[in-house]
Amino acid sequence: MYSPPYIFFHSGTGFNWNDGVDPILQKLQSLNDAPRDLLPSLTINVSQPGALMTWLRTNNAALITNLSIYVDPVVSGSPSPQQWCRLFDQLQHDATNLQALTVYWDAEGPWGTPKPWSLGDIIMHPGLGRSVVFIRGLAQLKEKESVEMGGFYAKHWPKYLEEKVGLKPVEDISTGYRERALRDYQHYTERLNPWVETEDRRV
Repeated sequence: MYSPPYIFFHSGTGFNWNDGVDPILQKLQSLNDAPRDLLPSLTINVSQPGALMTWLRTNNAALITNLSIYVDPVVSGSPSPQQWCRLFDQLQHDATNLQALTVYWDAEGPWGTPKPWSLGDIIMHPGLGRSVVFIRGLAQLKEKESVEMGGFYAKHWPKYLEEKVGLKPVEDISTGYRERALRDYQHYTERLNPWVETEDRRV
């Protein structure tokens, strides 16, 4: 019994199959040629939007049923909100069979740890969890069944996604630490208004 088809896009070029996926699928030049019984679903796990867009030149986005997005905490050298939005623009038109979306915004900082913080000694990478550009692009996707979100993101993001997508996001704050960390991260982010703002600013 093979594992469900699952592909990772976590380097600037290329991709990797998850362990246990049918070798027949892995050998195909394009999944457009896959027998339907071998590809009832397809999960894409992506942190490098450019690599996925390259793959989409020869593979139909309508094959994607589940999309898992990981957003790197270090903005410098990582995909920009605009790069992500180019991917979202394509997927909103072509990923017509998308059922489930999962997004995790990573960040590095003192959030969730006891205060006071000695900020001069702390390296902080807030990631894109406060990016209006990113969340507005993400909200273009047309998933049909579920939205899950985790990590570090601004206060209004769940409400905004629910309104735009029509599905109530499930927030992964299952532990006390995660709840505290998210609350700390969201301090002052209530000022960010994705309904009105179209450009990012510092908070």
